[in-house]
Amino acid sequence: MKRTIKTLALALAAIMLLSVLLVGCSDTESQNPDQQQDNAVDDSASEPTYEELVAKLPTLKFLVDDSDVAQRDAQAFQEMWKRNLGINVEIESTTFQNRRERMQSRDYQIVYAGWGPDYNDPMTFMDLWITGSGLNEADYSNPQYDELIEKAKNSADNNERMDAMLEAEKILMEDMPIGPIYFRYRDYVKKPEVKDEVRRYIGPDLDLYWTSVDGKDTINLNLGTEPPQMDPQLTDDTISMQVINGVFEGLTRMDKDGKAMPAMAEKWDVSPDGMKWTFHLRDAKWSNGDPVTAQDFEYAWKRALNPETGAGYAYIMYPIKNAEAYNTGKITDPNEVGVKALDAKTLEVTLELPTPYFDTLTSFATYMPLNQKFYESVKDKYGSEPENLIYNGPWTISEWTHESKMVLKKNPGYWNANAIKLNTINYVMINDNTTGVNMFISGQLDMVGLRGDQRDQLKNEGYELLHFSDGSSWYLQFNTKDPIMQNAKIRKALTYALDRNLYVKNVLMNDSKPALGYVPDVMPGKGGPGTFRKENGDLIKDNNQEEAKQLLIEGIKELGLDK
Repeated sequence: MKRTIKTLALALAAIMLLSVLLVGCSDTESQNPDQQQDNAVDDSASEPTYEELVAKLPTLKFLVDDSDVAQRDAQAFQEMWKRNLGINVEIESTTFQNRRERMQSRDYQIVYAGWGPDYNDPMTFMDLWITGSGLNEADYSNPQYDELIEKAKNSADNNERMDAMLEAEKILMEDMPIGPIYFRYRDYVKKPEVKDEVRRYIGPDLDLYWTSVDGKDTINLNLGTEPPQMDPQLTDDTISMQVINGVFEGLTRMDKDGKAMPAMAEKWDVSPDGMKWTFHLRDAKWSNGDPVTAQDFEYAWKRALNPETGAGYAYIMYPIKNAEAYNTGKITDPNEVGVKALDAKTLEVTLELPTPYFDTLTSFATYMPLNQKFYESVKDKYGSEPENLIYNGPWTISEWTHESKMVLKKNPGYWNANAIKLNTINYVMINDNTTGVNMFISGQLDMVGLRGDQRDQLKNEGYELLHFSDGSSWYLQFNTKDPIMQNAKIRKALTYALDRNLYVKNVLMNDSKPALGYVPDVMPGKGGPGTFRKENGDLIKDNNQEEAKQLLIEGIKELGLDK
């Protein structure tokens, strides 16, 4: 009986409470619109708006060089960030050299950067971002990423290597120390008489090894600028490398498809574990009549690795046993480096790690041979004038007027001279692209590169527009040690907010491709050439404004800037 009374009492109380709530609701609904609006304002006052939160973000700074192209790109991104995120990004302009110095000293927040491949494997892109890498100017560090790259480097199984790098790229895009923008394709035109030029994305972008010109044995080209460094062990620029590729030859040479073909080495053997490579040299001569020997390669490679030489590309030899240790001073005896001339015609190379693409590395400029006797006769003058070089490639330098022109002549002593169709290559050094295009139109040049805004002009002149991938990936690079850029969500917001399709179409105005991942679409993967990008798919979305805004707000809060 008591339980029934208690139950009725509780039910009555519940009904009375429900009535009060309903009355309250009714009272609220009966308020005039102004009162309702006041209440809404009061309720939301505790939660700042998007605009209020974004206003708390300090002005971000975008470091660029003072070239017209760099300014154009920076202004395009600045406008998109303002329109799509509502944030102000200040453009800091400086000289190219100062920009590089500031990147190296980590004195920046955001910078626009790019990387082109040194060899035909995704590793040329992936190992930039391991902890402590000299090229890791974002100061990015992720132990899981490092572990995957180390796994890929230590595996001789291509599928296993690629799987590790595919997973590592996903981590990189999740952490986003770099925000992909586009993969560069470059335009050019040529006279109809020019046949079989090879445009490539490894090393020099123009290879004339197979080229011919109908009706003559001469080609006229614009080199663009003075080759900065014609010493193969010291060079680090593509202009010099283009000439070096013509007048020198390594153990291998890149064929038309970007694979290693026999050059100074007529064949090579690889041990079952992939750790020892033995190159067998053919009969070949330097332009002074000396034989090209295995000792020339051993001497050149150890010179490049000697820390006193200061070779910028010494790291490309790090697959060789003890190469990095010698180059960084951990060991001082060059005889511990895994390269040895067994005799005049046999070079044995022992690797630090399995490197399936090592044969392609030996076509790179740093791996070119060096005649010790000749080098020691000219010392520091080596590479400065035609007479301070000897050659083992298809051509020799017959004339060099600095800052003006360079003339290459066919090398009659080259082992494969009968296959070389061009007798003369005339290079001018015109660094103004408009002048170069006008020289092409007037018949002074046989081939010339184009900017996007010059395409219509040449098309109207009746020329076929040609393009090729130079293999480079362009991206925003963030200083991950910066107080603001240390936040991954803010880095992602800046990346996601950009409209890559609009940028390529309206700013670049060429056949470049929006990048929705880091590794370019030309790099090989498990399934063959050009498949790495397809295998990993799109890892970011283009022009993803809603998510960019959400990430920006979350990043601002994580940094405590909303307080």
